[in-house]
Amino acid sequence: MKVKFLKELPEEDLQRFRQSELYRISHAGYRQCEIHLDYYREYFGPSWEDVSLIAYDDKCFAIVVYMFLGNGELSFFGAPLEVFSDPAVPVKDINYAFQELFVRIDRLKEERGARLLRFFEHPAFLLKYYEMEGFRSHIQYETAIDLTRSEEDIFMCVRKSYKSLINWGRKNLEIKVYDQSNMEDRVMEDFENFHIEVAHRRTRSHESWMLQSKAVKEGMGFVVLGYLEGKLVTATLILNGLTECYYGVCVNNRDLMAQKLPIGHYGLYLSILLAREKGLKVFRFGDVTDQADPKVNAIVKYKRGFNNELYTRVACEIDL
Repeated sequence: MKVKFLKELPEEDLQRFRQSELYRISHAGYRQCEIHLDYYREYFGPSWEDVSLIAYDDKCFAIVVYMFLGNGELSFFGAPLEVFSDPAVPVKDINYAFQELFVRIDRLKEERGARLLRFFEHPAFLLKYYEMEGFRSHIQYETAIDLTRSEEDIFMCVRKSYKSLINWGRKNLEIKVYDQSNMEDRVMEDFENFHIEVAHRRTRSHESWMLQSKAVKEGMGFVVLGYLEGKLVTATLILNGLTECYYGVCVNNRDLMAQKLPIGHYGLYLSILLAREKGLKVFRFGDVTDQADPKVNAIVKYKRGFNNELYTRVACEIDL
């Protein structure tokens, strides 16, 4: 079993990987997809080195870890990284692949100065690191919607107080949807300018917005814009991988929100239904763990209102 940096994989092996079950598993969500990785590289800058690793042989692809080194830590650009393995690969091969993977991570400590590793729980990683000094973990709460359920079931899980707010938006907002079939850069530029207007500052580069426009053009996301009396008042960007999508960016006119107008609820709910229509299987809202920051916690509460189910993940870190 060989372990190599993913960026150094020979073209022939790379093509085999793209046709493998492990590729399908690791690209179900959006983060590992190439166009979205381009966005992360633009957003976080060149100080983060791509040290993603893959373990494979002539018969199978066993493990892949999309991993980046920055500020002395191994993570997914500061967030816990995920380890993907193919459950169809024999256990003995998986175990050997992990042994080789740990050797390469040790080398990153010795040769590149890696001092901290962040990862979501994975049995092999826990077995390796759990009893080591410097191991820490915490529970992260997330919520996601099973898009294979009926539209009626999905609506039933929405917070009761949100249902009238969604219906207000349905009646009062003019909605425009942009996806692979009709996306143009000007649409994302309007989104970008609206974000700057609401935030009163630029928070990221124009190039990062254009990469997300490219993702939509390539079928890896879609945009929902809402207008009130001809003025853009709410904008939502949903990003997707092969089978799952993610609540990416949502911007709402703050003056209208201060007037208690529910301008954002329908656009987000419609995004859930659109994802279902597109054949995606899961709509993820990401981390909804209670936060100390009141502003961040308001967003957490807002996201929780679209689904009544929570699940937990264990986020771990270890001093190497």
